[in-house]
Amino acid sequence: MIIELIEEALIAHDFVKEAGADDTRFYKREVGAAIRFAILHTLDELCSPKELNAVINKSTPESFTGDPSFKKNCDLICIHYLKQLSEFKTHEEEIFAIEEDPYYFKKYVLYYSDAEEKVLQGQTYEEIHAAITSKELFNEYKMEPLAATQYSAAAKIFIKLPFLELPFIKRDLVPLRLQIEGAVSEAGLTNTYESMLRFSSPNVDDFIKEMISDEMANIQN
Repeated sequence: MIIELIEEALIAHDFVKEAGADDTRFYKREVGAAIRFAILHTLDELCSPKELNAVINKSTPESFTGDPSFKKNCDLICIHYLKQLSEFKTHEEEIFAIEEDPYYFKKYVLYYSDAEEKVLQGQTYEEIHAAITSKELFNEYKMEPLAATQYSAAAKIFIKLPFLELPFIKRDLVPLRLQIEGAVSEAGLTNTYESMLRFSSPNVDDFIKEMISDEMANIQN
């Protein structure tokens, strides 16, 4: 289930489950003097922000509400099921109303479909974390951005839950000049690029004459 996957993500980010049942779970993270709270809630039916706040406040343990940090540093993560992603357009305003509500908690609505749940079935948080760095999976996503793939589902989780840390892989930086030269060569524009470089303080007339001269030479050949 998606909720189990998000719980794994929270635990991977040093949150500890303090209370709660299957539908609503409460987590706390302490790093030095910094304290942060998270609530993971299965939102079976979309409701108004006021109704949602009331439900969550009623079930929140006193150990959370009694902490001064709770009001300032609590994320409410709502998991909502849609049979098909196309249903999002129907519920878009309701979802945005929840996420933009400024009261009590910072709210996120992570919606998912049957197809996405099937793609993520059996996956661990470590696996979807690794999927974000996969160039092969990213290229597949670019080819079919609307398809439910491991990459699209993983990307949605990281976009919707911005407090999760994106994986970082250190790579040697390729100088920008070499990147440009490679792209220019691949496009077959090396001569044009070199002509532009010769006019580093651009004189438009001279540049145009150079381009016309090159073009005439190509025609003669």
